[in-house]
Amino acid sequence: MKLRRKLRIFGVVASVVATFLVAIALAAAALIWEEHDTALHDTALQASRFANGAVAALNRSLVDADVLLASVEETQDLGTQQIEQFNATALNHALRVIVRQNLILRRLALVDARGHTLASSDLLPPPSIGLPADFLARALASNVATLTISAPQRSLDSAEDVIFMARHIRTANGTKVLAVAEVLLIQLNTILLQGADIDGLEVTLERSNAMLITSDPMQRDLIGSQLATPVNPATNGLAQQAPARLSQSDALVVALPVIYDDLLVVASIPLRSALARWQIERKFILWMAGLFAAMVVAVGVLAGWYWTRMAQARNDIKASKAKVEQLAFYDYLTGLPNRMLLMDRLSRALASSERSNKYGALLFLDLDNFKTINDTLGHDAGDVLLKQVAGRMQQSVRNVDTVARFGGDEFIILLEALSSNPLEAAEMSRRIGEKMLVTLNLPFEADGQSFKSSASMGAVVFGGSPMPSSADLLKQADIAMYQSKSLGRNKLCFFDPQMQANITAHSQLEADLQAAIAHQQFVLYYQAQVSRSGAVIGAEVLIRWQHPQRGMVPPVEFIPVAEESDLINQIGLWVLRTACAQLKRWQQSAQTTHLQLAVNVSARQFRQKDFIDVVRGVLEETGVAPANLKLELTESLVLMDVHETIATMNAIRQLGVRFSIDDFGTGQSSLSYLTQLPLDQLKIDQSFVRNIGIKPGDDMIVQTIIGMAQHLSLEVIAEGVETQSQQDFLAANGCTLYQGYLFGKPCPLADFEHLLPSLKAPM
Repeated sequence: MKLRRKLRIFGVVASVVATFLVAIALAAAALIWEEHDTALHDTALQASRFANGAVAALNRSLVDADVLLASVEETQDLGTQQIEQFNATALNHALRVIVRQNLILRRLALVDARGHTLASSDLLPPPSIGLPADFLARALASNVATLTISAPQRSLDSAEDVIFMARHIRTANGTKVLAVAEVLLIQLNTILLQGADIDGLEVTLERSNAMLITSDPMQRDLIGSQLATPVNPATNGLAQQAPARLSQSDALVVALPVIYDDLLVVASIPLRSALARWQIERKFILWMAGLFAAMVVAVGVLAGWYWTRMAQARNDIKASKAKVEQLAFYDYLTGLPNRMLLMDRLSRALASSERSNKYGALLFLDLDNFKTINDTLGHDAGDVLLKQVAGRMQQSVRNVDTVARFGGDEFIILLEALSSNPLEAAEMSRRIGEKMLVTLNLPFEADGQSFKSSASMGAVVFGGSPMPSSADLLKQADIAMYQSKSLGRNKLCFFDPQMQANITAHSQLEADLQAAIAHQQFVLYYQAQVSRSGAVIGAEVLIRWQHPQRGMVPPVEFIPVAEESDLINQIGLWVLRTACAQLKRWQQSAQTTHLQLAVNVSARQFRQKDFIDVVRGVLEETGVAPANLKLELTESLVLMDVHETIATMNAIRQLGVRFSIDDFGTGQSSLSYLTQLPLDQLKIDQSFVRNIGIKPGDDMIVQTIIGMAQHLSLEVIAEGVETQSQQDFLAANGCTLYQGYLFGKPCPLADFEHLLPSLKAPM
């Protein structure tokens, strides 16, 4: 019974397969035939289009030549003169002018009935240009002046293949002379081809009696000879199958007449070229048909064996399901639950905690310096470390708890049902977490090497009401973990709501900064810089933020946030552009043209790759004289990468911009570096100026800085000058530029400009 059922199934499958195979064969044959006809039709159209274009181009050139030959009579008034009256010199010059008007003409000449040259476009006209006798007679015999074209000839003076075009002119006494143009056959080929690039194309220019004038490809041995058979011009303009004019191979041939002298343009495209693409398509169709046929046969064979494979397939599905479940919910490296399974268990734990009124805890652990271990010991050692970490963590918790790999070197520990008392639950989770940190501080072994690692851990207790969401709980534990890292790592920190508030405030401030940039909420304040005589030499620009809700925000509150992101670059660009624009306005007035502006540049802004281009662009955009612009860099900034700093400063200094070191004396600059830096000014930090006369040590530092600046031929300015005694001390020791509350606080532009008349004008 089973055998008969199998035979019946195979019989049905075989019938269906045979039907499909016949259908595939018929479809392939029909498609091949259709593509064959399409290829021939497209090639015929291509040949016809080419021939029409070639005829049109040749007709234009011949008409131009005919008009030029006719113009010889009209422009020189030859019909009213006899041959003896012709001015050869004037005619030679006129013919040379006419030749230059047509690119295909090689020579233009005037000959008499015996072929002797009367005038020529040649600089040294030859006695004869070698006109064939039959052509000379045919051109003179015509009653009506029309263009006559010769058979191809070999030029007497250049040995090149040429043809002659002639038009007779009747003189005053009725004698005929010929205006003759000599044309290179290669020029005719260029006109015929028009730059066409058609595979296998053969083009001939021939007479209706099949005498070949020229061809492409050029067949010099056939030029001037009779081709096999004459060709009839196409009546419908379409190509027909016939032997190619040159190679005599089967081709699509179209012949179209030219308006002059019984000429034909014949285009031939061999069938092998016309069907070359079809040959490829035919092979592809046959290959695809064979592929489909093979697929049909294969499907038939598979269908025949379907029933025998079903039982085995059911067993395989069961095994695969178990494997997929393992891959879907467990980490492949450590065997720990993965993020998906953790989130499921966490949601269940929250629901269970709400029902049982028992508190649990979530610990977020991140390995310290894991990337360093990976980079130095290799990824294999990193994998071994992760496996050993997973094993130690599992040994540190209860069976009911979950240790999951969250991703990379991050792990989550879910502690359920710790206690009904939240404080007791927190204490239990603390003990478990600290125990885990102790075990992770023990040495690890990988490839025979021993190394140590540590971890930072954040913890949050959950339970009670309201119950947080899984996402919020993970976020809080993550925040606590980063707090551990900020406190020195290898620690356990519990989540404090103030952490969330700080992060939220930080994020809000960053968002507000982005809005401030977009809506231009920043303003510049100016603090005067004065000379010893009290003259205002300029100012330092200081940014302020006019917040729509919080009012005026000082830079100390928002610059650190901007420094942590790329916003500082956008803010710094705004400050630089605004300061330069103001400088430009001052430079347009004689009263303020001397004023300088000092602009602070942050480390992140200075280190951006295109900072030099940014400065150059602002200078070009504002048109400011750069000598009045000074960029202030902190001492710590220039020491980050001294060589790169020097290169950047030199490039910007070449633009005309000056440099000053801000807060000088607070860092650890060496004298050798200072001598290399392209500086113009040192600014004494206000922390030293403030203690002048109070701390003798600071007096000594200020004197040293001033002396060093003078030794290096640098300008020196003191900031934070608040008392007259401070200024007197600075002046007595050689510091002649000052900035501070003694001369004015930072103020808006209008207030600063109002301050200018109250101080002395510069000397």
